[in-house]
Amino acid sequence: MIQVHPNLQEVEQASALQRRLYRTIRETLRAMAGRLTGVAGWEAKKLLAHDVWLDAEHANGIRQRVLELRFPRVDVEVDLDHALLAVLDHLPSTQSDAEFLAGVYRVVKPEVLAAVERYLQQSDPLDDAPSHRWLRLVRDELREQLQQFASLWATVSPAEQAAAQPWEDWVRAALAEAGGVFGQDSGRPRLSRPSFSDRPRYAIPPEPQRDPRWLPAVTQVPPRPPRTPQEQQIWVAIDHMNEIWASELAGALVWHHRGLPWSLYYDAARWAYDEMRHAMMGERRLLAYGFEPGVDVPIVPDHWRGVGGRGGLEAMLFVVHGLEQGGPQWKAQLRSELWQLGDPYSAQDCDYDWADESGHIRYGQEWIQALYPDVPKAPPPRAHSPGSGRLEGLDRRTTPHGSAWLRGVPPADRSQVRPDAAAAPPRVLPPAGLQRRHHFLRSSRPNSCLMKAFAPADPLNLGCVRPACASAAHGP
Repeated sequence: MIQVHPNLQEVEQASALQRRLYRTIRETLRAMAGRLTGVAGWEAKKLLAHDVWLDAEHANGIRQRVLELRFPRVDVEVDLDHALLAVLDHLPSTQSDAEFLAGVYRVVKPEVLAAVERYLQQSDPLDDAPSHRWLRLVRDELREQLQQFASLWATVSPAEQAAAQPWEDWVRAALAEAGGVFGQDSGRPRLSRPSFSDRPRYAIPPEPQRDPRWLPAVTQVPPRPPRTPQEQQIWVAIDHMNEIWASELAGALVWHHRGLPWSLYYDAARWAYDEMRHAMMGERRLLAYGFEPGVDVPIVPDHWRGVGGRGGLEAMLFVVHGLEQGGPQWKAQLRSELWQLGDPYSAQDCDYDWADESGHIRYGQEWIQALYPDVPKAPPPRAHSPGSGRLEGLDRRTTPHGSAWLRGVPPADRSQVRPDAAAAPPRVLPPAGLQRRHHFLRSSRPNSCLMKAFAPADPLNLGCVRPACASAAHGP
């Protein structure tokens, strides 16, 4: 039994308390990663991806400290804390975004923060200095997470909050019944409460949820190569924002596959946030250009529809790994071409995307090796050559000049590139009186709503007004 004495905390006690902290954060982040597909709200999806990454960093540091405290006895993954794990495994079994967010951010995370603060108060800051250094960082970042969540929660309607309250109450009671975060596991079965404890275990849905404010669409990829410098910038931004699907895939792998080595979950958590960062890069550009993502341009999980629907998560893992094999070369060239066209901001986005994908190649290889140990290791990616395929939605097979899809723009048109769509501008709204446009890809009729070049007087000149498209092109 763990006994607590003021300012007297032996190594065995410190190790046990931190091990329970590690398990709580690890299983909570696994639930959050899996729920990336099930959460519809865009702001909630971004928050979850960010916090999955931070939580993985927190768990990794605590895990490493546990190993240090009793090295070389490696027991951080020992089969304990059954009651706690049973509750955390039920966290994503929710019926709304609000329920899930309430269970994680109004119950579990505050309990983790309280446990960290209590550990810092009752332990010796000299004897246990390495733990104090790391847990202070965990404490500060948890506080930031909860502040960001509070801002998001304030946007949730009172009706949704009220509907989520019974689930929140059950999670709080079930966690206490299991022994809480800071203490000894009770070993008891998960707290029984009809309509809550008996819900089925969360399973990754066949297709990720999308924000209800976004309009349905067929595909994320523009059906033809860009023809103007403005279109080139927009095409890159659309491609970036639609990398949501890759973030959701990395998170889904973390939840779907239980009992794998921690290193795989740790890498996939970073992978999920990297891809969400890329999506946010695209969102930032589109807003600066005057578009409303999901309304004026399509946000579609078409990889999930086309690949996941037939081959499941593992098939998509092979697809994304194959796409990223050529990512560094392609994004490096894209960065150079965008810079030459006078758009240093999109070029910088691609530069950091390139840096991320170099690590993603390793992540994908390690996941494939873990799930399919008999599959031979893939050879290093070949040097980039014209017409050599596509990467994460940018279809270059339709481009007559292959990798020179940017250089194909006439030099006289390059002055139209818009480098003013920069760092993090405020939301740019359409001019007064301008009707909101439909997706330019919603119709199956070729070229019915293709995006046209920007005109300075009409930054949303998509050639597709809602009434005409809804009746003539898109049907019911």
